[in-house]
Amino acid sequence: MSNISKIATSKDAPSLRERVYNDLRAQILSGKIGAGTRLVETTLAKELGVSRTPVREALHKLGLENLVQSMPRVGYMVNDMSEYDVDDLFATRAAIEQLVARRAIERITPEELDQIERNVTRTDQVLKTGQTKRMIDLDTEFHEIICRASRSRRLYQIAQILREHMLKFRKACLHFPEIAERARDDHFLILKAFRAKDPRKLDEAMGSHMAHTKRDILDHIRRLKEQSF
Repeated sequence: MSNISKIATSKDAPSLRERVYNDLRAQILSGKIGAGTRLVETTLAKELGVSRTPVREALHKLGLENLVQSMPRVGYMVNDMSEYDVDDLFATRAAIEQLVARRAIERITPEELDQIERNVTRTDQVLKTGQTKRMIDLDTEFHEIICRASRSRRLYQIAQILREHMLKFRKACLHFPEIAERARDDHFLILKAFRAKDPRKLDEAMGSHMAHTKRDILDHIRRLKEQSF
């Protein structure tokens, strides 16, 4: 587990538990701790520089998120994501993102519309210079602006969790110029619908974007499987 670095100790036990959980979760979602990796309480506690209690509680919480699974006499194993998992996750994400957009179109401010437009413009500039590594941050920012514009804290939290679970796959996919360009085009259509205040076109544009994203990730998973044989 060489990817794991020590967490500074603290007298604030709840804060320490959350920091251990957040650190492990971020590394799993980003792919730094890969699928199939064995996680052992004693080993993690030593590497993180903490006691076993916050590690045990963090692993339990990660299990509730289906990011790891308990293996008798082994510890925990980082879960892989199957095509079924992706399909199931995107059915939920598409519904949430479309609901967020419907709320946002009624509440979005001119300043927030300008933020989206600047995001799309920067995305276009990044693609023209071949800097696809910056796409994941721009993609995240685009959806977060819309989520904030919905004025719904609950929807924002749910949408963020769903996006995080796709992070490592989205990072890999957006590295490919054709996928990054398609995302840019989708974002432009979403912006256009917001500017026109057209709920129907916005619903179609967001639905199409989610369908494209799901297809890209499924294609990526299939390519990885083919390469493993």
